[in-house]
Amino acid sequence: MILTYSFRNFILSSMVALFPFAGFAEDISVRDVQSWLLRLGYSPGPVDGAYGSKTARALSKFYMDRGSKYDGILDDNEATLLKREIASEYKKTGKHQKVNTFGGRLQIPSGLDYQLNDATLEHFFRINQKSITNKSQKLKIAPSKNPFQFKSQLLDSAAARNELATSTILSYLYYEDGYVVYDMLPPEERFSVKIDNESYFPSHSIGKSLVSYMIGHAICDGYIASIDDPVKDWPLIEGTLYHEQPLIALLNMTAGDTNVIAPLSGSFIKTGRNIHGDGPLIKATKNPRELANTKPDGIHKFAYSNLTTDVLMNYLMHRVGRDFESFVEKIFQDKVGIENPIYLWMNPIRGSQSNLMSKRIKQGAGQYAIDATRYDYLRIARAILLDWNNDTCVGSYLKSIYERRLIVPRSRDNPVDRWDGSMRRWGDPQFGTLTHGYAGQFWVELEGFRQRKILIMIGADGQNIAIDTDKSRIIVINSGQEGFGDFQKLAYEPLRYGKIRE
Repeated sequence: MILTYSFRNFILSSMVALFPFAGFAEDISVRDVQSWLLRLGYSPGPVDGAYGSKTARALSKFYMDRGSKYDGILDDNEATLLKREIASEYKKTGKHQKVNTFGGRLQIPSGLDYQLNDATLEHFFRINQKSITNKSQKLKIAPSKNPFQFKSQLLDSAAARNELATSTILSYLYYEDGYVVYDMLPPEERFSVKIDNESYFPSHSIGKSLVSYMIGHAICDGYIASIDDPVKDWPLIEGTLYHEQPLIALLNMTAGDTNVIAPLSGSFIKTGRNIHGDGPLIKATKNPRELANTKPDGIHKFAYSNLTTDVLMNYLMHRVGRDFESFVEKIFQDKVGIENPIYLWMNPIRGSQSNLMSKRIKQGAGQYAIDATRYDYLRIARAILLDWNNDTCVGSYLKSIYERRLIVPRSRDNPVDRWDGSMRRWGDPQFGTLTHGYAGQFWVELEGFRQRKILIMIGADGQNIAIDTDKSRIIVINSGQEGFGDFQKLAYEPLRYGKIRE
């Protein structure tokens, strides 16, 4: 059945009009050829649908390895050979693929230059489903007694079905003006594990945006004065570089902490200790090689810092105090209307598990990651959209951090991507590589839509949310691996046209 659906879907369901100059047979597209050459171990360049010299060389090498010569025209006989090799690949690898555990890791490494096979994606998906049972390092928020129920006006899309059958994208939801328009999951026969509305997708950095969203509620509820309020009256953080800095400096990643943690890093520079899973924040604030007696680097330029958001999360927990659990329940149960439990990640505390929440607050055990189901991610995004458009107190907070947004410095080696992927050395563009700005833990200034106020939430393993406040559109893409999925088709086109163009 794996061969039956996926291969047939590849050949028939998502074919696009061919570029005449490519000389391809009628039932195979440039993008599909590139995708499968890549899968078969060749290097066609970006999978972007553009027939260029790299694609031609990869095809030439493919046929040379099989004792024939490619003349630049993919005729029916040559196309048949290519299809046969693809079918053979499915038969060989289907449910017998070798799993790459990356040495027993619990998470797929970022920045891979190749798409993982389905067996490896399934292996890490199973790990994610088991991880939510870790009660000592998760704060469970029970579902709402009255979860929000979406209305649907569903459209079908062969292009979207193809992505869910062949890419690393495991869930696709598109919502517009009160209705779910696209709702896609992988075909049931693709994996031996079931992926459905109760499956969990972990995200670290989507949690960054949620920490900001919760801080907005804390300001509106009177726990914090404003985004310009200095981080003070908090014994845990006194004597560190974060003390007395305005909250907006931490929200905008300009706290100047590059002397203790490198941008995009999860480990302290001097000790190499990971900031997550190895003790609460107090461990770092007592260590002079980590945070004790530190001062800002003096630069205060944008530097994307995982540590900064952990500090924000723990500051939030400190200011809300004993009300914290009821505070988050009010947000996610009463306002968002979650249908399944969500889990906020915590670092392990020192000592016994008694009085767990008070010890977490005192020791600084909070972190910013989250586990949620696909529709609950959409519910969260919808709540953010409604706050913005209804100009609630929290909506005013969101607009304030948007007004204080930064343009993120880019370099020749790290430019803003193009949607067609032509600037990518590997994989496909994602929201994180398509943004020009940063606003209080949200990415903003989306390429091609800079005149529209679109809030972007992204996280490791390929979790992506776009909230278009101007058009009331939301895209939620959950993946098993980041960097391999057609965002031009699944994100750009719905944001631009309100639908996927077939």
